[in-house]
Amino acid sequence: MLERRNSTRLDLSTKVRETNGDYVFSFDARNLSEDGVFLINKICFNSQDHYSRLSLTLPNGVQLRNLTARIVRENRKGEPKGCAYEFLNLPEDARMELKRFLIAKAS
Repeated sequence: MLERRNSTRLDLSTKVRETNGDYVFSFDARNLSEDGVFLINKICFNSQDHYSRLSLTLPNGVQLRNLTARIVRENRKGEPKGCAYEFLNLPEDARMELKRFLIAKAS
């Protein structure tokens, strides 16, 4: 779980819903990029690949739903504690919405 994202990250604060099997959790997101997101206070319970479905609403109102993601890094020491997720097989429409949002925020 030592992978790092290569794309530009945007600091923001938004809620992310994680669905994992029969369980649904809500977390605050911190860093968002075209490749993934960091969830504050998300704790991993094992070191195996951990896949989830993530849903979030961007600050511009665009909803991204049921994005397949896997944990690639966990921060247990230092602040903020949490897990970095990498988006997998992001649908093209979701990727374009995310890219538009990130470009608009960077300008």
